[in-house]
Amino acid sequence: MNPSSAGAFGNQPGDVLSALAAGLGADTGQTGRKTLKVIRARSPEMLRLSEETGEDLIATSAGFIDMLLMSLRSDVELDWSAHETRTREYGRLKAAQGVPLETLIDVLAVYRRATIELITQPIEGSTRRDEIFALAQSRLEDVVERLTTCVVRGYLEHLDAEHRTRETELYGLAAIVTSMGRSLDITETAEVALVETMAALRLNAGVLWLRERATFKLTHTSGLEPDQVEQFAREAGPNVKAAVTAVGRSESRVDRGLGGDWNALRAQLRVRGRVVGVMSVGTDIPRIFGATDLLFMAAVADQVAIALDRARQFSNEARTDHLTGLANRREFERIMEREVALAERHDRKLSLLMIDLDNLKRINDRQGHRAGDVALKLVAQQLQRVVRTSDICARIGGDEFGVAMPETDLDRGQEVASRLRAALREASLAARSPESIEVSMGLTTWRPGQDWQTAYEVADGDLYEDKRRRKEVRRAPAQARHPPAIRILGRTGRRRVAGG
Repeated sequence: MNPSSAGAFGNQPGDVLSALAAGLGADTGQTGRKTLKVIRARSPEMLRLSEETGEDLIATSAGFIDMLLMSLRSDVELDWSAHETRTREYGRLKAAQGVPLETLIDVLAVYRRATIELITQPIEGSTRRDEIFALAQSRLEDVVERLTTCVVRGYLEHLDAEHRTRETELYGLAAIVTSMGRSLDITETAEVALVETMAALRLNAGVLWLRERATFKLTHTSGLEPDQVEQFAREAGPNVKAAVTAVGRSESRVDRGLGGDWNALRAQLRVRGRVVGVMSVGTDIPRIFGATDLLFMAAVADQVAIALDRARQFSNEARTDHLTGLANRREFERIMEREVALAERHDRKLSLLMIDLDNLKRINDRQGHRAGDVALKLVAQQLQRVVRTSDICARIGGDEFGVAMPETDLDRGQEVASRLRAALREASLAARSPESIEVSMGLTTWRPGQDWQTAYEVADGDLYEDKRRRKEVRRAPAQARHPPAIRILGRTGRRRVAGG
């Protein structure tokens, strides 16, 4: 299905999305095979287990993707009760097979990304692409969250059946996992981890540190007055020597016998061999911690470590374009809002450069989408080469980029634009690509009293004016193809970006 035919299914994004999902249902088998390659790379233990048990992972993947596509259709009523029951059984089965819970959650995320890719490919270039994409992403996030909850429930049900003798501790662990699963914000996850762990172990104080390179940064405290935090850190912090360390199946290490006035347990939070943080919980009243307390703390610590690692990854992914590594649109808007506020407050200059890859569709049509991805990455790489470290580059849309340039006037903005054209020209020649990269640009400076949206609209309008001019130049006879001189449009504060 191509973008031009999408309108035949209705004017509303929901109608188009429903029609796309219906038409893509037949592709789930092929997508299941592609997804298997991703699972093999990210979770090889799933593949090994499927070979041992005889499970058809391609069919499993296709089944989940087909269900996700069905959830996007407005003409089909999903039997959620049956789907939730099967998903809970799936979580229970994988728990019995020893598959880590974080692996199951990651696999569901892989299915969501595969479904998003199926939906977005046919609508690339469509004028309603962003609306349809946003709607699909929103619905799929809700569905995957629902499925994730079912997987977690099934997983915990198996653990509960297997360890009935530790029923109280398991319910405490379930409360922690469920509570932390409600958010992917690092600070909120840290807070919930401390509060729920303290409640389960009947303690009244806790501190969590996250690892940043070679040091540990205090992230959240609970139950401590400001003047108590330093003492608690000295007695139960990351660098304190412990008397006893728990030994068990958990990856995270738990220590007791830390000394001082606080009776505390300390967990080194680990995920796949990496230390992501340290959590200490304790009480200032007499308390003796037994082996069961240490083992339970280790189980909790594993879940806390997984939740914090997922929150950190989500935080990075939520701000970054997955293909180019640049900031994404949401992050760019946040940055522009911040930079405009700083420029207003401190009377600073601020320029905005917009770039559009003119011939991305032609590259995709003639050489394939992989070549289009290479072209987008090349633009991103050259952008980062020609700007300062203080400038912020972003991929705003499919073929559109933006650069926020603090403390920059029109003259320097023009220099950046000229250097980018030259860099792209040289890179295209070096790559020996059959299709050279063509870009249009728009440049503006922020004026006092403007909000960032106004500056964006001015630069965007300038970009499309440059695009129109470049089309006219390409249509003109060869002897007439001379780039126009730079000129300033006084009232708008824009400058025409010159170049071929």
